[in-house]
Amino acid sequence: MNFPFEMTINALEAALILDFLARYFGYRVKTRMKYWGTGLIWCISFASISFFSWTHLYESYASSIQILINIVFCCWLLRGSVLHKIFLSAFTMGLVAIIGTFALLLLGKVSDNDVNYLLSEFSTIRVTTVLASKLIFFVITRMILRLKENGRLRLNDFLPLFIVPTLSIIAITLMMYAAIREPRIQDYAFYAVCSVLILNILTYFLFIRVSRANKMEMEMALLNLQNECMQANSREIESMYESVRALRHDLKNHLLSISAMAGENDIAGIQKYTDRLLQMQVKNDKVIMFSGNPVLDAIINSKFTAAEHVGIRFHTIITASLDDIAPEDVAVLIGNALDNAIQAAAGSEEKTIHLHIQPQGAYTSVEISNSIGQPVLEGNPALYTTKADRLRHGFGVKNMRKVVEKYQGMMQFYEEGGRFVCDILLLSMQSENEN
Repeated sequence: MNFPFEMTINALEAALILDFLARYFGYRVKTRMKYWGTGLIWCISFASISFFSWTHLYESYASSIQILINIVFCCWLLRGSVLHKIFLSAFTMGLVAIIGTFALLLLGKVSDNDVNYLLSEFSTIRVTTVLASKLIFFVITRMILRLKENGRLRLNDFLPLFIVPTLSIIAITLMMYAAIREPRIQDYAFYAVCSVLILNILTYFLFIRVSRANKMEMEMALLNLQNECMQANSREIESMYESVRALRHDLKNHLLSISAMAGENDIAGIQKYTDRLLQMQVKNDKVIMFSGNPVLDAIINSKFTAAEHVGIRFHTIITASLDDIAPEDVAVLIGNALDNAIQAAAGSEEKTIHLHIQPQGAYTSVEISNSIGQPVLEGNPALYTTKADRLRHGFGVKNMRKVVEKYQGMMQFYEEGGRFVCDILLLSMQSENEN
């Protein structure tokens, strides 16, 4: 082997793998940490590949360790769901192993050389084989980037998809051993590798279909939630309209009664009568939110009604309509936060919720605070949801964090003065585009 050439190829392979993963998921951090973090992972990846490349006996071990390195890289620096990252980490290494073996057997077949010669001797064929495998990997990964799908995987969908590339690495390793030990079956090994390559490509397309189906299911659930909120909002507006109509219809009679009492100089009667009218108005008073964002309005008005039914007073200050936040993200973030606030405030004595949404520099601040009967974080620091139907109600704090991460923001929970506070900052998309 030619040491400088082999080290250069190992460095290139590590760079291609990390570049593909980074382009696929995208960095979740915008600071310098993404540069030195990527550099650190590249050094570890390069060292792992170089160590195991000295002997082909440990080829499968090298792929397994590289999968773990990829998972650490994705979970540490990149966006996306954990299951998605694990699958693509394994799929990428399966692709590397399959393409490397495919190129080796193909050029061996074309040049009429056996695998042992191509692996052990530094020659033009050896250089061509290695460069061809990296080029094929580059082309295929760029095609995948054009077809990528960022939908979510469920555990029961993830397991079979993860098994295929994992078993492919083992199968490719066994095929290489067989071709090395028995050069006469090299052609059969080549056809088998082609089959495994096709199988993995089909697995990725299956992954795309499953991800899209899960994504559509979640979008349908969000649309149903939005529709329910809209209907509740419509009912509240209709109720308010009927109250106004009834008040307008009776206004003449009320004025006549007050005028008669005034004619008799019955000040106490007028005071009592007007107080009763005001009490009736307070009972029928509805706060209808018009922020300019129909989804935000529907959610807030719906949650206001739910809070009112359990005796919670709802106070809002909104000077930012969250127009640059996707509707489904608004539903997940605000809907879940208010659901949790209502559940907690209902068990308190004060029974109040405050919602403030307003600009704060380059960010939009969303602060939801509610009264609590007892400390929440002390017994449930991770804030696990207690709702049975997580798909339609709340979506969990975990999904709230994903939305905040998507908009390069931050979220913290704390308690003070007998109140639980959810403090969220979301980067304005307009500010990000200006930068």
